[in-house]
Amino acid sequence: MRWVAVTLLGYLVATNAQAQTRLAADQFCTYLGKPFDEELYGFDSDQEAQEALKRIMRFTGLEPNFTIMAANVPNAAAVIRGQTRMILYNQAFMESIRAASPAWSNVSILAHEIGHHLQGHTLLPGGSRPEIELQADKYSGYVLQRMGATLDESQAAMRTFGTDASSPTHPGKQARLAAIANGWFAARDLNSNKPSSGTPNPTPAPQTPPPGPPPAQNVYIHRAVFPGDPYSYYITSSDDIVTVTPQGQVVPVGRKIPPTVTGFVWMYSTAIITYGVDAQGRIWNRYPNGVPFQVGYVTKP
Repeated sequence: MRWVAVTLLGYLVATNAQAQTRLAADQFCTYLGKPFDEELYGFDSDQEAQEALKRIMRFTGLEPNFTIMAANVPNAAAVIRGQTRMILYNQAFMESIRAASPAWSNVSILAHEIGHHLQGHTLLPGGSRPEIELQADKYSGYVLQRMGATLDESQAAMRTFGTDASSPTHPGKQARLAAIANGWFAARDLNSNKPSSGTPNPTPAPQTPPPGPPPAQNVYIHRAVFPGDPYSYYITSSDDIVTVTPQGQVVPVGRKIPPTVTGFVWMYSTAIITYGVDAQGRIWNRYPNGVPFQVGYVTKP
C-alpha cells in the first residue's frame, strides 16, 4: 500500500494551485484535541489519501461515503457539515508523522477519524470526549490488524505524538495505547478463530464422559467495567480475564495476579498494561509520573 510508505500528500505551497473551500463544522472530533482556527479552510485531497480511505473502508464492508480534504486543522479531525461527513487533515502534521514514525502511522490516524464517523460520534453534541476517543482508538487498532499491521505499527503514531496527560476531551497516551491494543487483539482473535473454508465445521461425535465426578465449571466471579468500552470483561474462577465478543465468543485478554503495589488487593495484567484494583473495586492506572487515575470498576457478573 503506497500511502503508508510515502508522504501522505505533496504540500502545494501556492494556495492558488488548489481549490479552496471555506468550511463551517457543525460537530467535530479531533485526533489530539487542539482547537480549530476561527476560519477553517479545506483544500483538495491527493489521490493517495483517497485510495487509503477506500482501502480502509473495504475492511468494513461499507462504501466510503466521506469527503476527505486537506485543511488548516491542527492535526486530523472527523467533521460533519450539514449532511456531509468529512475527514480533514493537516498536511504538515501528517508529514511529521511520516518522518517520525514507521509505516502505517498515517493510516492509523485516518482509521481513528473514520471510527468517529462509523460510531456516530460526529452526530453527538459536544465534540470530543474521552470515552468516544477511546472507542475510535479501539476501532483504529481493530481495522489496522485486519489490514495487516502489527500491534507496534498500529500504536506507533499514538506512542510518538500522544500526550501523557489527559484533558477534558482526550485521555492520556497510556489509556489510548491500551484501547488500540484492545481493538488489535479483538481482530486478531476473531481472525484466528474463523473457519478455514466456507464449509461448516463437522459435528463432533458424542463422547463418553470419563469416570468420576464432572469437572468444575470455570464460572465468572467478577465483571470489570470500563466506561465507554462496549465490550464486557469477566474474571473467572481460574483467575483468567476474558471478554465476550458481540458474537458470543469468549476471548482471553489477561490474568488476575497478586498485588505488587501497595494499596491494591489484586491486579489485572494484560499483554501491554497492568491495572490495580483497590478494596472498593475501583480499577486504576498510573500516569508516567506515578499519579493514579481511575479507569473502571469491578462489580458482580
